[in-house]
Amino acid sequence: MMTIAVLAGCGASPENVAACRKHFAEHQQLLQERGNPGRKAFTPKMTARWDALEVEFGQLSRSASSDDCPDRFDAMTAEVSDVESVLLKIDDYDVARMTHRAEAKLDRTAKKQRASYATDYVLITLLRTMHERGTDAEKALAPLVARVDAVKPADTAERAAAMVALYNAAASNAAFADFKEAAETIESYDFDKE
Repeated sequence: MMTIAVLAGCGASPENVAACRKHFAEHQQLLQERGNPGRKAFTPKMTARWDALEVEFGQLSRSASSDDCPDRFDAMTAEVSDVESVLLKIDDYDVARMTHRAEAKLDRTAKKQRASYATDYVLITLLRTMHERGTDAEKALAPLVARVDAVKPADTAERAAAMVALYNAAASNAAFADFKEAAETIESYDFDKE
């Protein structure tokens, strides 16, 4: 980041252009390594925005001028950071992802302990509860997730209001509470103790 501050007062020398492009390239590489924290089926607009920013970083790694540093670079890194932050927070309400995670962990545990849950009635009940209550919770929370997803990136007040509405609805939703309890129990299930 130090180099970018130095670039602000310099002209468009080839060294400054190269340094600016390098910053965009390094940030694109960082984004590629971390990967998009969103899921298109859950938050299509924010996930697409993150993808578009990652592509724009790549384009500017080849075409940026010294005028793009530091202002444009800083604005883009701030925006991608904001989008990532919201995607990571909203992930707590992604029922499909949570279900997949719980089932994958259960499968790994069963394989590791050489166990089968075909006749484990406690586990069968937990799985049924997780799926049924998850479906109910997903239906209840979907409009609120869509509201968060639809907020324009610059409208932080509206995004905060939408996040609070989602949080409050999830906190008071019995189906979501039942779903989370079942998913957490499944994730920590130990066949040996049953």
